[in-house]
Amino acid sequence: MSLRAVLLITLQREPGTGYDILQRFKAGLVHVWQASHQQLYRELDRMRGDGLLTCETLPQAERPDRKVYRLTEAGRKALDSWLTEPLAASPVRQPLFAKFFAWERWPEQARHEELAAFREQLKQRLTTYAAIEREWFSNPQALTPAQRAPWHTLRLGQRLTETWVGWVEEVMEEE
Repeated sequence: MSLRAVLLITLQREPGTGYDILQRFKAGLVHVWQASHQQLYRELDRMRGDGLLTCETLPQAERPDRKVYRLTEAGRKALDSWLTEPLAASPVRQPLFAKFFAWERWPEQARHEELAAFREQLKQRLTTYAAIEREWFSNPQALTPAQRAPWHTLRLGQRLTETWVGWVEEVMEEE
């Protein structure tokens, strides 16, 4: 998956500013994709240059101008093309895993602190997922399948994160 695809998905229903897009990420896509402000704005500019988006500049008094991005027909076709192409399973990339191959040199105190911090980050992620679920999916059975589809990805994120927490706790017991 690429940031470009996520931006196309985000803008498919309605136009938005960079700020709007970031808020949409936080509201629903944070569990499947993350991007910095800089990455987002660079990609929006590239997509505009590639003809996938238009950008309307709206002047504001005492604030920077608002740039509202909108999909073009080429952008819709690019999204449709991406949606029809099968995706390969992504590898799990976790830099922490590399340290396990130097276990004997990894100082015990540093290892314990890093694993404990990682576990806390994962628990915080679970808290975030729970907040998203409460806010957006409090009654998933009342939603249409299309409305419920993002809930399924959220549930997968929760399950994977719970598995990681359990794994970290197993490793910490062996230390």
